[in-house]
Amino acid sequence: MRTSAHSDTCVAWVDICDSVAGTSACSYIGKTIVIGGRNCQIRGAAPRPGSALCTRCMRWGHHSSVCRSKGIRCPLCGLPHSEAAHHEYCAHSKCDPNARSCVNCSAAGRTKRDHSATDTSCPFWQNRFDRDWLRRQFPKEVSSARQNTFRG
Repeated sequence: MRTSAHSDTCVAWVDICDSVAGTSACSYIGKTIVIGGRNCQIRGAAPRPGSALCTRCMRWGHHSSVCRSKGIRCPLCGLPHSEAAHHEYCAHSKCDPNARSCVNCSAAGRTKRDHSATDTSCPFWQNRFDRDWLRRQFPKEVSSARQNTFRG
């Protein structure tokens, strides 16, 4: 991204897949790299406010430390086993080991859900930084008592 129309300065954004603590990203910040024959300093950016993907139940909107799910869920098929045990578990059951089922799209009642919960083509993944969009996918039910209340 150019800093202005007449500037010879630009900003490049790079996503670094990292741990929650950001160990890898911290090791790069402050270092200098050469791009196109020019020295470029690596700076940290403020994290984008988005919703967390729970690594326990594979649902968007909360972290695994506050998850209320009783057990883990496979991100590939949504069944109660880890991703590491997916091929072993599904090969021995009636499930197809190559089949995918997104738990978020299934819960939202979407017809196209033949992808994993971590697939970048998933609409939940594409809107992971849009908290309002994520909230609208699972609207809270209004109680019948509240519906019958008149404001006067």
